[in-house]
Amino acid sequence: MWVSRYVCLFMIYSFMGWVYETMFCTIKEGRWMNRGFLYGPGCPIYGVGAVTISVLMHFIVGWQGEPPVWEVFLIAFLGSAVLEYTTSWILEKLFHAAWWDYSDWPFNIHGRICLFASLGFGVGGLLTVYVIAPFTENAISILPPIGLEFLALFLLFTFAVDLTLTVTILLHFDILVTQIEDNFNQRMESFVDATVQQSSRIKKTILKTGHSVNERIDALSRFTKGTLGRVKSFRDRDEERNTVKNNILSRVRNAARRTRQENAAGNE
Repeated sequence: MWVSRYVCLFMIYSFMGWVYETMFCTIKEGRWMNRGFLYGPGCPIYGVGAVTISVLMHFIVGWQGEPPVWEVFLIAFLGSAVLEYTTSWILEKLFHAAWWDYSDWPFNIHGRICLFASLGFGVGGLLTVYVIAPFTENAISILPPIGLEFLALFLLFTFAVDLTLTVTILLHFDILVTQIEDNFNQRMESFVDATVQQSSRIKKTILKTGHSVNERIDALSRFTKGTLGRVKSFRDRDEERNTVKNNILSRVRNAARRTRQENAAGNE
């Protein structure tokens, strides 16, 4: 009987948490936001938190009487921080994803929890203990025991189906993302290897062409030097020939001059 009761309370609180989260995020983002870990209308973390604080309050009341408001607030504040941090860590380790992130909020711890959110959940704990829980517990107490049993079984069945579907899809999605990443890495490795090989071939071609050009430049340089040497040799030979020619002409002129002088002297 009490198990069915808390199963129904858990599902009701989860649905209320989903309504709150969805409305808050939809108004904040200005578009429809279906919040929660599950595909169905439920946030189990709210169900766990609300049921836990309800059980604690029943235990504390039976043990020491009605606790003061500040004590209820402190329990809700600290309990929500522990529950939120633990849940975030587990979800991230299992599915490699984060369903909330407080990294941009001040006084946060690893983006999983922050001071202002925990203070808000502390106030939410007060609302749960003094308003929501009494109303909800009175509402389900109207149901007959057999009706409560059937309702609990139905809600538990729908929750199990939703949880199974969600986990299966998330795990398959994680595998799909891993496969896509592996395929992308393989293709990039092949592309990089092909590029490196092509670059190596281009580099070898450039070096080979450079050597060929250098050889041709050296050959042209040797040819030019030889041609210039031959031209210089030809110029030196022409200068020698001109010198010899000038010497001969000078001797001929001197001989002609002497002949004219001798002839002139004989006529006298």
